[in-house]
Amino acid sequence: MVMKSPLWGAELDHIRLDSEQPDRRVAFYRDAFGMAAVDLGDGDTLLQGAGRRLLIGRGAAGAQPYSGFRLPDEVALEAYRGHLAGRGLNLMPSPSPLFADGAFAVADPDGRQMVFGLPRDDVPTASPAGKAAGLPGRLQHVVVATADLAAMVAFYQETLGFVPTDHVLRDEADGGQTLTAVFYRSTPEHHSFAIFLSDGARPDHHAYEVTCWNDIRDWADHMADLHIKLWWGPGRHGPGNNLFFMVEDPDGYKVEISAELENMADGDPVRQWPHSERSLNLWGPGWMRT
Repeated sequence: MVMKSPLWGAELDHIRLDSEQPDRRVAFYRDAFGMAAVDLGDGDTLLQGAGRRLLIGRGAAGAQPYSGFRLPDEVALEAYRGHLAGRGLNLMPSPSPLFADGAFAVADPDGRQMVFGLPRDDVPTASPAGKAAGLPGRLQHVVVATADLAAMVAFYQETLGFVPTDHVLRDEADGGQTLTAVFYRSTPEHHSFAIFLSDGARPDHHAYEVTCWNDIRDWADHMADLHIKLWWGPGRHGPGNNLFFMVEDPDGYKVEISAELENMADGDPVRQWPHSERSLNLWGPGWMRT
């Protein structure tokens, strides 16, 4: 019998994005991704649509200070709290206004926070309008870049309990290999979180999962109506085997529309991919972080 991670069942609930011009970023996600904007006070704006929500606040351009993962229920949340406390981790108060009392946060080696909790049931809501409001797009994964992949892997895998799905490895001149990317899952879906080796610590992208290729077409047509150019794609990733395209928000942060992300069986071994454009995009050019 395969033992489940203590984090198993956790799903990405929301992320926070900061900006020096938050109103511009709010307008972009409202229009481009079919989300209603709700002022939460203290400078925070909630963007929400069907299966997707994020927070935007004032701060450094392009910053993504935390990601919020929801646990299946209170029993799972308390068990996970006990697991992390037992490993000596510093548990901090949750910074997220979207999670109920009992949520908590931890800081990764790059200083970014991961927040774990259960959604509040009293967050103000509003109904999005426009064509994109009716398009499927469930918030599904978030990705970061780091200059210290070994430390991040130790934290996210060995301490937090994310389950590795795929490794990307670069061949070196001395015959060795360097790990350049890791994809992690916390449900049967291929990844809910991933880390890429780069020249510094920074946000990479987040993704909305749709149901099929036709949804990719409809989202791309919607972006065209708004004169938003596709930044990368359409294509198909190697790891995850999903169809995708990406656009850039006003701060240059990448956002992905993804379809048909593969599911993994319990106990599937970690797969290995070469560090190449083809691994990142089977159909064409790849986005090489390093």
